[in-house]
Parts: sequence; C-alpha cells; structure tokens
Amino acid sequence: MNVQRIVNWSRRHPVIAGILAFPVIVILLFLLWNGYTYFRLYSEVRTLERMGISCEVGNLSERQQELGASEELTREFLALCDAISTKDFPQASPRSLRTAQLEEEDLPKFLAEHAEELRAVDRFLDEHPDLILLYDDSTAPRWLGQLSMLNPLREVGRLNYDRFYSALSRNDPAGAVRIFDRSAILRDYALRDSSSVSYLISSAIEATREESLFQAAQYSEIGLFDTETLQRWCGSMSDVETAFRSGFERMLKYELGRMAGYGLRPRQFYRTESAVSEQAGRWMGWIFAPVFRLDAAAAARNVREIALPVAALDYTPETARKLQLLHDFQESRDKRGVVWAPISLSLLPDVLLNESVSRMYARFRLLRTGLAVELFLRKYGRLPEQLNELVPEFLPAVPVNPFTGKPLQIEAGTLEYYRSLTETIETFKGYRIYLDGAPEARPVGLTRTDRYGRIPVWNRAMKLPGGGEGKE
Repeated sequence: MNVQRIVNWSRRHPVIAGILAFPVIVILLFLLWNGYTYFRLYSEVRTLERMGISCEVGNLSERQQELGASEELTREFLALCDAISTKDFPQASPRSLRTAQLEEEDLPKFLAEHAEELRAVDRFLDEHPDLILLYDDSTAPRWLGQLSMLNPLREVGRLNYDRFYSALSRNDPAGAVRIFDRSAILRDYALRDSSSVSYLISSAIEATREESLFQAAQYSEIGLFDTETLQRWCGSMSDVETAFRSGFERMLKYELGRMAGYGLRPRQFYRTESAVSEQAGRWMGWIFAPVFRLDAAAAARNVREIALPVAALDYTPETARKLQLLHDFQESRDKRGVVWAPISLSLLPDVLLNESVSRMYARFRLLRTGLAVELFLRKYGRLPEQLNELVPEFLPAVPVNPFTGKPLQIEAGTLEYYRSLTETIETFKGYRIYLDGAPEARPVGLTRTDRYGRIPVWNRAMKLPGGGEGKE
C-alpha cells in the first residue's frame, strides 16, 4: 500500500522524485563497487598469505622488538653517529672518485679532532655487531623518519671510506682492515631490515666498501694486505652476494605485504606514509577505499607474478624482457596520478632495482676474482693467462657477468683506463679483470672502464714479471 502511494507520488512529481532518488542510486552503486574492490583485493591477500607473505601493517616497532631490536642501544648508536655527522663532515677524500672538496691536509685534521667520537663508534660496533635497529613509526610520514635515522649510518660508512685510505697512507694496513670490517657491520645493521629504504642504504654502504678495494688495487696498495686477509675477503664476497640476494627477495615480499595491507586499511596509509592529519586521513581513507583496493590488488599482483619470480635471477636480457611488463604497468600508473594510483606511486618497488642489484652482484664478482688473481700471483709468482686457472683452488668456478651470463675476463700488459677526475685516458702497467661488455648494460667503455660509475673495473697496477713498474 505504501509502495503504491510512493509510485503514484513519483509519477505526479517526477523531478522531485529524481532528485531524491539520485543520491540513493549513487550510494548503492558505491556500495556495489566497494564490495567488488574488496573481493578483488581479498583474493590477492589470500594468495599472498598462502605464500607465507604477511599483509599485516601493524606497528613496525613492535615487530622489530620481537626480533630483538633495542630502543636503548639504537638511541646510543645514533647519538654516537650524530657526534661525528656534523656540518663540517668531510665530503670526500682527495683520492675519492667523487668531486674532492677538501685539501689533502683537511682529512687528517678532521680525524684528529673527532678521534674520541670515532673510537666510541668503533667500540660500539665491536660490542654490538648483531644489533637490530629500532625504527619509530609513530610519526608521519614513516619513510621520512626511517631515512633520517639511517642517514647517519650511511655517513659513517662514507667516512670509513676516507679512514681506510688514511690508514693506508700511514702504512697501517691492519687499521685499514679493521675499518673495512666494521663497515660490514654498518651494512648489516640496515640489511637486517626488510624495507626498501633500508635495503638501499645497506647497498650504498656496501658500494663504498667495494670502492675501497677497487681503489686499493688501482693504486697498487692491495699488496699491503696479508694473504690471510685477502683469502677471507675473497671467500666472503660470495656470502655477501647471497645475503643481498635473500635480502632483495625479502624486501619485495615485505613491500608486497605492505601494498596489500594498506589497500585494506587506507586510513593507516595516510597516517604512516603521508603528512595528512589523522582526521583528514580518516575521511579520505573512507572515500578513496575502493581506489586503494583496486590499485593495491593490481600492484601486488604485478610484483608477485613478475618481480618476485625473477628476484633471484641476474639481469640478463631475458630477465629484462620479463620486467618490461612491470615497467609498462608503472608507466600506466604514472599517467593516472597519485589520486587514482596511491599505492602504486607510493609503494611499488622500482623496476630498475633489479638492474641496480645486478650491478652490485657484478662488483662482488669482480672483487672476488681480482682477489683470487692476487692470491694466485702470490703463490705462483705469475699472472694466470686465463681465469679458469683459478679453478678450483681459488674459485669454484669463473664468475659470470650478471648482464650476459658470460665469464669475466682478464688482460695484462700496458693498459688504458679512463680517469674520471680529469676525464682523460691514461695508461698503467698491470692487469685488469672486467666484464665482457654488453652494450645495453654499458659495463665497459672505450678503455674497459665504466664512464658512468656503475660497474668499476679491477685495474691492478703492479710490477709485471719481466720488469716494468705499474702506476696510476
């Protein structure tokens, strides 16, 4: 009876009835869309959970404390770092490949002025090599707080690069060894965390360590280290690559879980990943919830189906072709903008990370091979004609270029190289370990040296058998 009256009234007043019905229809359509997007994301979440990937975005500090992180020790460590991470922090040593901003006498002066602070950091690293740093995610945006906390760690790692050479200039190779090994502890502090920010910081610290050895080889100072140390460093390179490989896969899984988790809880995304107020985040989270779910489901599915399966692989052309699909997805999200792709543009791991980590693997393999050649030279008094002479005594197999799968190569004699500080081509006498030179990866340039600073070459200046002094 009431329904019939409403129908009759609507016929007599169609305009008013349409105005009243419009918001009802909009609400119904929104609820249907909301339900559909929830089903799409929930299906992806169930798939991830079956893979053992948690989609919970609870308190980060609580999860870290479960792993043994210590707030007290973290605060102590950061205070020690801050004591030497001041505005007068040296930008680069005179022998750095980066732009030198110090006179040669400035570094010893800085080290002398901060000797006590440096000893305090060294003592802490010796006493707490397995520390898990505790991040405070109670303030927004969380990633900015994490970055500001990790930056002092990176700065100390960079200072250790200069300290390494300062020790060598004082003819103190044992001191250089201690500094090099302590930088590995700094690297592991960040590598133990699963976030992409921490992984990138640990990669930056490791790149600084690697550059120390590349430069020591180029300046013929690798000969200052004893054989036992070189054997230890050579053997560790494979383990470090394995650690970064597992860390990369762990990071992708962590970011996968975060994307799906924030899709289910958009209000928490605004609280921890943006500077929006809590009240505004609550309203925006409710209004844009369907957009978050669709974007999170699509982003998580692409990472799960494309990036995760190739995470353990080198960046060969075949891997690059597979990742092109993810690259196309990222470009489509860029066109949509952050309003319609909030998860993708904020949390989706960059497809170029796969290429970057393979550059890091290439450096590990070059270092390992260069150290093995040095050990061969010390034992037999000559250079190997081919790298397969190192197998199996010094290497289980000849390492390969992660961009092509082809074995590394060696050449000896009077060799050219590109000097980045002066942008000139010079020569030295010695030997070189290098990649095979994939054009698309540009691992070697005109002089078998990467002009873009991406993959250095093991240029070892030395006295060759038969005479001739090597020099830079």
